[in-house]
This record gives sequence, structure tokens and C-alpha cells, in this order.
Amino acid sequence: MFRQLLRVLRRARILVFLSLIAALVILASYMFAGFIDEAAKSAKFIELGFDHIFVPSARPHIDRRQLMSRILRYQGIPFGFFPATTAYDIDHPEAYSFWLGEEHWTPPKSFLLSATALASFRTHMNVINDIVRLEHASTLVLGDQIDIAADIKQQMRTVVESLPATWDILYLGHCSNETLRPTTFHSQIYVAADPKCVFAYALSRAGARRLKRVLDNMWPAPQKTFEDVLSDMVMPLFLEAYVVDPPLVAHVEKISDGLYSPTYYTLGNSTLDKLGLLSRKHMR
Repeated sequence: MFRQLLRVLRRARILVFLSLIAALVILASYMFAGFIDEAAKSAKFIELGFDHIFVPSARPHIDRRQLMSRILRYQGIPFGFFPATTAYDIDHPEAYSFWLGEEHWTPPKSFLLSATALASFRTHMNVINDIVRLEHASTLVLGDQIDIAADIKQQMRTVVESLPATWDILYLGHCSNETLRPTTFHSQIYVAADPKCVFAYALSRAGARRLKRVLDNMWPAPQKTFEDVLSDMVMPLFLEAYVVDPPLVAHVEKISDGLYSPTYYTLGNSTLDKLGLLSRKHMR
């Protein structure tokens, strides 16, 4: 009888011990899952909340690529340079070599645009083709002559989280004088009516697909610049477009070795300024 009682007590202890271990495992799994979720979320916002960041840049522009590398590495933002089409490529299509994965395109026949404008148009088309081909949920496209806000990652966290699920394009920087219409979901996000400049814009997957269909129908004889085509698509609300204001990205120009000046808008909290690369004499 006594031995049976001891056996029952031992089994009860073992059962309690195993139950405690199981409870600890479940608790740890929830805690670890929460950590993983937050880590994944933080990793996503290292890229400002987008799946990928493209920086189109022509091979001869070594100084521009060095500038962008310095800015984005200082910020700890991963990115990839994208081969930009040049005016020479447009004027000499017979000498052009398609890079791996590039959609083969017909040489343009437009007489309304310069070779430089056509090269820019084709570059943005190539970027958008890659966004669609790689099925990125969202992509940021940055020019190679820009300054970005030093706290852009912190600000973009709330901006991206606030965007409606139906958004197509988001301008992080612009050079428009339009009167912006505020939204109800974020104090820095405005409805874009006539956006200008394409040195910092993001596309959703749906926006990229919609834009690709339109651009494919325009090539090889586009009648307007890529920037104007975007404006034309935004004004009738074919694209659901928003603008971040004050801008988080500004266009700059090189004025001397190692110094840059804003061309339209000066950021209040500039990465170039922190790097000692912003000319205060030319600040606007």
C-alpha cells in the first residue's frame, strides 16, 4: 500500500514537472514569436518600409554613385544601383548591350523628346519592369543626386504604416507648388494633384503593374517625359498618389568638389549637412 502511494506521488511529480516544462515552452514560444515579428518589422523599416530600393545611375556618373553610397550607408539603408539608359544608348541603339534580365526594347522613334529625356523615360520603364518581374510588394526609386532627412527611417515608419491599402504611388520628395490637400490618416501625407519631379517615389505592386501597362503602350514613341506622364495619370485619379510634406528627400547639385547645394528645397535635418557635404552658402 505504502509503495503504491509512493509510485502515485512520483508519477504526480513527474506530471507536474512535465506540465511546468510545457508551460515554459509555450510561454517562450510566444515571447520568441513576438521578438521575431518585431525583428522582421524593424528589418523591413531598415529599407524605409519598402521591399526594395533602386537607385538608377549611369555608369559614367561615378561621383554620383559615390555620393549615394555614402549617404545611404551612413543611414544604414540597403539599396541597389540600377543601370540607367543614357542619351548615347538612345542615339546609338546598334551599340547597346542589354543587361541580364532587361526587357528587350525597340529603339524610340519620338521626335518630340530629346535623347536625354528618352533615356530617362526608358530608365524608369526598365525599373518598373523589374519591379513587376520580381513581384516586389513595394519599391522605392531614388535619384542619384539627392539629400535625405537624417531621421527619415523614424518618420517613414509612421508614414508607411498609415498608407491606405489602395495606394499606388508615394512621393517622398517633390518640387511642386500645388496646394496640397491633407488626408485624414497622417499629418504629413497629402493627396497629390499635380506632382512634379521623380527623384524619390515609391510604387506599390498594383501601382507598378498599372503604370507598366500605360508605359508599354507609349513606347517606342512617347509624346511626353516620364514625369509629365505620371502627372497626367495622377490628375484624373488613374493612380492613387500621395505626397509626403515637408519632403523627406531633396534634389541637390554639385557645386564644387565635396560640396552640394539643394536645387529646390532644403531639408531641415539634412544627412549631407551631417556629413559636412552641404554648402550653407547656397542653401535655399
